Amino acid sequence: MTQQVCGSPFLKPFFLKTPVRVVSPLQQRRHTLPASEFRNLTPQDAISVFEIEREAFVSVSGECPLTLNEVLSFLDQCPELSLGWFEEGQLVAFIIGSGWDKERLSQEAMTRHIPNTPAVHIHVLSVHRHCRQQGKGSILLWRYLQYLRCMSGIRRALLICEDFLVPFYLKAGFKEKGPSAISVSNMHFQEMEYTLRGQAYARRNSGC
Repeated sequence: MTQQVCGSPFLKPFFLKTPVRVVSPLQQRRHTLPASEFRNLTPQDAISVFEIEREAFVSVSGECPLTLNEVLSFLDQCPELSLGWFEEGQLVAFIIGSGWDKERLSQEAMTRHIPNTPAVHIHVLSVHRHCRQQGKGSILLWRYLQYLRCMSGIRRALLICEDFLVPFYLKAGFKEKGPSAISVSNMHFQEMEYTLRGQAYARRNSGC
């Protein structure tokens, strides 16, 4: 697979605007961590990833997009296609992707990573339950897509989603490719595609 881009502006820590306050000696240790940080995930993050994913999806659809073993497998094979959002060292949102080499996603794409391909299959985007309704999902997705722009050879991002999520991805710049051939426990999906053109943007007016 393509190598992780060193010095990508979309993986640098940034600090949220908070009121200035006096920090006691007992609180100083926690402030050695960045207030907010984006980085690639590792197999050591798998448990935190799976806990967030399970809570987010099982309560809605009864199924997780990825099992714990699949999370571990993708973070071992292609960690450069993942992105986690950490606040004071705690994972609050993440995306996991893998390489794919065909025009449309198939059932095989759900569990397989194909290296050195022009397309990324986004398996899952999930946000911690305490951090939802804050725009974090759209911010993370934007940063992930700009990060992919910095990686040579990647031209498209693909995903499947249920109908109620189609407007979210359309707003992010994805286009509908039509009904997906993939089904999970009698659930049906729409396939979406994002074309990675041009250079990454330097900043986004996200208000964060």
